[in-house]
Amino acid sequence: MITAGVDVGLENIKIVILKDGKIAAKSEGPAGGAGRGRAAEKLWEETLNKAGIQAADVSKTVATGAGKYDVAFAGDRVVEVVADARAARYFYPNATSVVDAGADQVRVATLGEGDKIEEVVLNQKCSAGLGIMLKYMGRRLGMTLAEMSALAPDAAGGKTVNDGCAVFTEMDALELLNRNVHKKEVAGAVVQTVICRINAILKDKIPPAKETTVFIGGMTRNTAVVDGLKARSGIRFLIPEEAQYGCAVGAAVIASDR
Repeated sequence: MITAGVDVGLENIKIVILKDGKIAAKSEGPAGGAGRGRAAEKLWEETLNKAGIQAADVSKTVATGAGKYDVAFAGDRVVEVVADARAARYFYPNATSVVDAGADQVRVATLGEGDKIEEVVLNQKCSAGLGIMLKYMGRRLGMTLAEMSALAPDAAGGKTVNDGCAVFTEMDALELLNRNVHKKEVAGAVVQTVICRINAILKDKIPPAKETTVFIGGMTRNTAVVDGLKARSGIRFLIPEEAQYGCAVGAAVIASDR
């Protein structure tokens, strides 16, 4: 059986094609703003070509993400946290929790027996848009996301920025720059506040198990955030190779069940 999952986020679209339960092809591209329906169609064709198949060969396609209703070729839609949960168990059958941190949302879910989800916590206290904020601050600082990802734990040098609101975080960061604080220290302070906010969301729910919590989403590509969150939370996250495609993988697994 061949199925597909499409995750349409605010910044990027991810598509995964499963063949007999294995990932046959995956693609990622920009969401395209108001034209994300067209962007999804284009990426769909690219992914089909990678898999060496035609659209007619796909038994079912399920869309998820903020732009799931813009995916005209999807046969069904599912809320993001359900896709997260299915992805976690696909990658790690013994998973008990899943964290998905991307450009816009941070979602944490406690998994129960079978497909049951016991508890869900979403962006709390202005924690939305953390990934977008990191990208924006990188541009302002003249640093790539790779450079920010490689920052050492003590890069902030004792400098801090507001950890309660993204707008105030950016204002504090710009104030530090105006005071001629080195850009790496400013970047380090921004990364630390992202870590604090994600950790606060983790604390708003049943404490995730230290050994069986899966971490997916685009934020997993930021080593500084991942390492800092591990140290602050005490959780040794399970991070699959296709972590940034997690939600799309979950949607494709759901498609195979339907």
